[in-house]
Amino acid sequence: MTDLIRPHLLLAGEPAARPEGLEQFLVRGGYLVDEVPEGRTPLQAAEHETPDAVILCVRAADEDAIRTVGGFRNSAEWTDIPVLAIATAGDAEAVARLLGAGASDAVSAPVHLGELRARLDRQLEARQSMRELRETLRSRDLLFDIFQEVSAALRAEEIFQTLVRRVGQALSLAHCSFVLTSPGEAFGRVVAVYENPSIRDLRVELSRYPEIEEALRTERPVVIQNVKEHPLFSAIRDKWEAQSLEVNVRSAVALPVFVQGFPAGVFFLRTREGDAELTSRDVALADTIAQAAAKVLENEDRRAAIYRRQINAGALDQLTGVASVDALDRRLKDEFERARRYRLRFSLILVDVDKFRDVNEKYGNPAGDRVLADLGHLLQRELRAPDFVARYGGDEFALVLPETDARGGRNFVQRLRDLVGKHAFPDIGGTVPSLSAGIVCYPHPEVLRAEDLFPLAESALASAKATSPDRIAVSTTTTA
Repeated sequence: MTDLIRPHLLLAGEPAARPEGLEQFLVRGGYLVDEVPEGRTPLQAAEHETPDAVILCVRAADEDAIRTVGGFRNSAEWTDIPVLAIATAGDAEAVARLLGAGASDAVSAPVHLGELRARLDRQLEARQSMRELRETLRSRDLLFDIFQEVSAALRAEEIFQTLVRRVGQALSLAHCSFVLTSPGEAFGRVVAVYENPSIRDLRVELSRYPEIEEALRTERPVVIQNVKEHPLFSAIRDKWEAQSLEVNVRSAVALPVFVQGFPAGVFFLRTREGDAELTSRDVALADTIAQAAAKVLENEDRRAAIYRRQINAGALDQLTGVASVDALDRRLKDEFERARRYRLRFSLILVDVDKFRDVNEKYGNPAGDRVLADLGHLLQRELRAPDFVARYGGDEFALVLPETDARGGRNFVQRLRDLVGKHAFPDIGGTVPSLSAGIVCYPHPEVLRAEDLFPLAESALASAKATSPDRIAVSTTTTA
């Protein structure tokens, strides 16, 4: 056998019907062999440990043998366990009856042990291939679900939290987090934690995590199956012992995340004593997620670079710090062409401060300006990397949200309202400004050019302020 793990076989049926020397032959061949105790059925014998395969020995394909085979196939726990039947006093007809009852394979006398082993190995290989296929499909479905959820997140920290939560759940981890740092740094910044989502922006000393330091130093994944024996943890184990710390950690994985070719952080996993061992497939899944996190960081860097270019080009509104109307025109045209060419969707949202004139009249124009400046900063905090915000008018802001439909636009406005509701506006006596919003989504039957989006968004905004109960309106003929 080429596998390091010995396949576990269960001998069932009539002991007197077993081919001579069968058990010894299988043991010498590298199998772990058990037999069904007298007075118990094969299903009862395997209550505590399901074998990899069953060898059922019978004299003939009588009703008892057919019933036994059917018992395996009618049990949900045994549906993928190969059952190889041997009819030592049977013929081709007996083989056919056993196969018809659900046996995975069957042979009749005379039994050649070498052939039997080849058939058994083939069944075990087929079972392993099927299990791997199921795992592949499960991983694919999980990745699809994760990226669907990530696509709905607006901020980088939301994306990181989604990634660590979904990986932590999928792999049943004791700990999963994302740590921003770089080679040579003494400290890292934890931006998301699976088991405690309230932890954000926590500064940690990297010397306490040798797997993170090693991943950053080598720029390669580090997988430690037993931290209590691995030499990488020798120094930290001495510290644990000196401080009388009981650290319930079994395995640790640190996956470096690269941004533009340089390590920028680590995807960090740990399991407890008693947890299932992390497989190579588990590590590969986590590494795929880590690379998704890298894309988030790259987008954040790109957005910062764009922001700096806007400052240098004078494309920012000086009061609010968001983009100017001229920059909005260019950005909307670019997004429209991209969406049209690749059949993508996006939303344009106009956000208006309700009764802003009353604010200026009651508290003065300088106080109103500071309210708009605060709103500009809050809007930028809510943006994803590809999103765009500009000042559209006196008290109006325009947002371009790629890959966002009407529902996503509504969710954005609601989050913005929640953020505004928690913000202190001292210049207006703590009063919380209320917001209205008009949304238009592309593709749209009335939009043939980028310029067509503005009248529809303005009309939706007017409708929101006049008739919509939640003061959010979507262009009524949208197909999004």
